[in-house]
Amino acid sequence: MIDTTGKDIHQVAEEIFKLLVEQGERCMGVNGCVYGNSKGQHCAVGFLLPEDSKELMSYEGAVSDLMARSDLGKNALFIENNKHKLDVIQILHDEAFKGIRLKQRQTLRDMFNITNKYIDQWVEMGE
Repeated sequence: MIDTTGKDIHQVAEEIFKLLVEQGERCMGVNGCVYGNSKGQHCAVGFLLPEDSKELMSYEGAVSDLMARSDLGKNALFIENNKHKLDVIQILHDEAFKGIRLKQRQTLRDMFNITNKYIDQWVEMGE
């Protein structure tokens, strides 16, 4: 789990996308993207969540849906304060197609000024 203590969204986004590039693929469960799976993979926001909760790792809801949960761990406030940015980051993870990833990358740049080389690498890894 990424520790967000003392970090801003730019630093955390760089860590998330570095880990996604190293992972090499989206985190998938039986019915689609999940926050964590049995292969030890994580989705973008899954890297911010406690790994010891199978229920949380297998959760398929949106980032905004996570706010109703009480088991988000020490990064709960960071997730709450950055939920709109993390929504876009999560969608960028969830999409397999390069064209859609390009649009989400542009949204991160235009709306939130979030850019880094790992985001670019993740986009290029799309289908």
